[in-house]
Amino acid sequence: MPGEAFIAAQSDGPVAVPQRPGLSIVVPCYQDEEALPALFRELEPVLLGVKTGGELVIVDDGSSDRTTSVAVALAESAPFRVIVVCLARNFGQHPAVFAGLEQTTGDVVVTMDSDLQYPAHEVPRLVDGLSAEYPVVSGYRESRKDPFLRRQITAVLTRWLNKRTGSHLRDFGSMFRAYDREIVDRMLLVTERHRYVPAVVAWLGAPIREIPVEHRARGEQGSRYRVGALVNMVLDLVTSYSISPMRTASLLGLGAAGVGFAGTLFFLVYRFAIGQGVSRTVSAFALLFFLVGVQLGVSAMIAEYVGRVYSEAKGRPYFIVSRVSRFVPHTADDHAPR
Repeated sequence: MPGEAFIAAQSDGPVAVPQRPGLSIVVPCYQDEEALPALFRELEPVLLGVKTGGELVIVDDGSSDRTTSVAVALAESAPFRVIVVCLARNFGQHPAVFAGLEQTTGDVVVTMDSDLQYPAHEVPRLVDGLSAEYPVVSGYRESRKDPFLRRQITAVLTRWLNKRTGSHLRDFGSMFRAYDREIVDRMLLVTERHRYVPAVVAWLGAPIREIPVEHRARGEQGSRYRVGALVNMVLDLVTSYSISPMRTASLLGLGAAGVGFAGTLFFLVYRFAIGQGVSRTVSAFALLFFLVGVQLGVSAMIAEYVGRVYSEAKGRPYFIVSRVSRFVPHTADDHAPR
């Protein structure tokens, strides 16, 4: 069972590395050469404490610094199994997560961020929460150490996504999760171009258990998400998981047409009944600006959906892996170079 994976392996000698690890931890990285040593250091006791063996999957999402080379250097001396995946360019956090999921072989898979805002010592709690009833366990940030605006954006998206997916999560944006192998295999069947990991899991209908986890403040580097990336993510979520904006655009169009017709009728009646009224030029421009504004808004929303259809129709891969390096720790009887 997943919850039984964290039984410390007690042995006076070297332990043989299992062919199939019990736990895989996927960590997407971007410009993380300075963060990786601490990441390996904190995850070491967690991975070594897994009875059936553990592996760490590092995904370099097109970093321009030494993230890959540092990860490889750390992996060469790590006492646990490591897979370093290098993407051809920066594809984004969620494509990087899926690239890592494709490389995992563990019975349980945990996804977490590289900045260690979620402490590594919380990983066993996530895994222990897995069961046949709950194949997904998500850590929610009870005392979140993020800026106010970011917390509010997450809160709004959580409420909106809960309505669209029928979920009842307190923290939809948490990427600190444990998955049963079967759920990971189902996630990899999803091939759409715009994937948001928590929304994909919710769409699969997998029951999710939430547990409170510690959340640390970000380091000096701050968040990797910039305003443009956040806007793109919000638009992706709105247009990829609901057609309600299209329906809203249709209602706006009908409403604008109704207001335009009613305004025209009012001005005509007022003109003929009273004999005077608002200047025809002013009324015409007011009505024109209103209608044009609504039309532009509707057109922009339609363009977002057309853009999504165009992106899907091109059929380009979600990500491109340029190199995969695998490292297995030595045993006492294995002195050959890896």
